[in-house]
Amino acid sequence: MENFNEFEMTGKVPNRDSGSIISHAFEIYKSTFVYPLIAGIIFFIGMSVLFSITGLWAAMMDMSQNSRSIGGYDADMYKDLYRGTPFLTFAGGASLFNILLFSPLVVGTIFVAHKKNLNQQIQFSDLFIGFKQNFLNVALYGLIFAIAAGISSWLFYIPAIFIMPFLFLGFPFLLFQNASAFEALKKSIDIAKNNYGDLLLINLLAYLCSALGVVACCIGIIFTYMFYYSTMYSAYCAYVALPREIEQ
Repeated sequence: MENFNEFEMTGKVPNRDSGSIISHAFEIYKSTFVYPLIAGIIFFIGMSVLFSITGLWAAMMDMSQNSRSIGGYDADMYKDLYRGTPFLTFAGGASLFNILLFSPLVVGTIFVAHKKNLNQQIQFSDLFIGFKQNFLNVALYGLIFAIAAGISSWLFYIPAIFIMPFLFLGFPFLLFQNASAFEALKKSIDIAKNNYGDLLLINLLAYLCSALGVVACCIGIIFTYMFYYSTMYSAYCAYVALPREIEQ
């Protein structure tokens, strides 16, 4: 297991403003994007396999085709489809799989960004550190993150703009301080309360940059969407400290 010391300043630390943090994150991301790209591909392949095995993909396609055939939304048709397939069971399983697979990959993406910032040699296995270190807390925090994002999406996404800054630094705390899920949440909230306006803007800019891939025929999202999580590292450096890896 690796632990981290917060006090050795050997890499770049951005200023506490949105422009400096986004720029810092971009410089690191463009040099390491192959690793976030691999993480994204692993995630999409895993979800595709799960959707195919469970039949969730077929159920979703049926919903889409039936909606187009009738030219609108038919509540009775959707109720019949829900009864005819274990849709909610499949969807719940997919969400759990998402959390167990994706959350550690987020931590791995942050770790890769950290090693690049310290000019250390990056290994392919670094991408999977979240599966080896503090995994249960990483998964639990991923669940908290997913619930907050899910509730916000049900409310037309607007609340996410104001809620997600409070969760923005949790994943770096899990990695660099080996914190529990609730400790990471508390520390992230404490920093957000004292720097809310700045983190709100950073969150919004990071999300918009991550979504730029949609413009490139949607497939480009694979290249850009992990940028949001890489930005967490730059924000952590600015508002907490630049961590240093210690081998034991």
